[in-house]
Amino acid sequence: MNEYLDKLSKIRSGFFARMRFLFLLDLISVFSIFYAIFIIFQVEYFLNKSSFYLPVPVKFVPPIVAFVIAIISALLLHKKDSKINVNLLIENKYNELKEKLRTAYDNRDETNVIVDSLKDNVSDALTNVSSSHLLSKSAIISKILVTIIFIGGVALISSNPDTYTIPPDTISNNFKNITGIGQGPTNETIVIVGPIQNIQNAGITGSGEIIGKPKIASLQGKNIDLSIHAGTGTGFVPSAPAQQPGQFIPSAIYPVDVLGSNVSDGGYSLLMQKSEADKTLIQDYAIERSKI
Repeated sequence: MNEYLDKLSKIRSGFFARMRFLFLLDLISVFSIFYAIFIIFQVEYFLNKSSFYLPVPVKFVPPIVAFVIAIISALLLHKKDSKINVNLLIENKYNELKEKLRTAYDNRDETNVIVDSLKDNVSDALTNVSSSHLLSKSAIISKILVTIIFIGGVALISSNPDTYTIPPDTISNNFKNITGIGQGPTNETIVIVGPIQNIQNAGITGSGEIIGKPKIASLQGKNIDLSIHAGTGTGFVPSAPAQQPGQFIPSAIYPVDVLGSNVSDGGYSLLMQKSEADKTLIQDYAIERSKI
């Protein structure tokens, strides 16, 4: 009476065998992808340059790491395979077993006329059930083709590393540009290039190396002209103009011809001829006048 259970067990075994085959295909595909990536980016070269302690030779590290990643990825992809209800798959694929298979399986320990008749019907129907029909053939064929392509790709890359690998210098430079690691501080001096006239006219016409109009600074109430004069070259340091002999003759502290001329000294000689009382009076007048 339990003949249908034997047939059902064989169908389940065939189904999970095909699932293990798909697991193996995914494992090989992921391993091929990561191992090809490790070859292209020359992970083995950088491991030789590193100071990390490795318990195995460096040449075995890339395939081992790729295999570990492949196992983890395949397990994640197939973690729900063991929970697949094969009875439901059979019922969905074969309508004549709809609900009959589950009813017979739930009452597999029961024995009566009705249950025994149901088991016989289910056993006859399971004769036409094939585990290969429970999985999509197109999905299996697609995985097989993808796996073959990945295996061929990694075989081609590993046999021609000089053609498909990236030079280590290129990888190092790109890594430094992206992360900024390895780039020390730059002590560069900013040098203004171009005529100083461009700097003087900056902000007036919208051109030049300095933005904004030249201004006059105020220091302790006195205006200081900060404009840069034209006609100087690169590297010019503004300084006070040098005194040229003969350009300026300082005047005397008091008129030389005090007694000789009343015109040239503006009446200074007449003032000196006044009496002390008059001088004092004139001085007081001048002081009071200045206060007005």
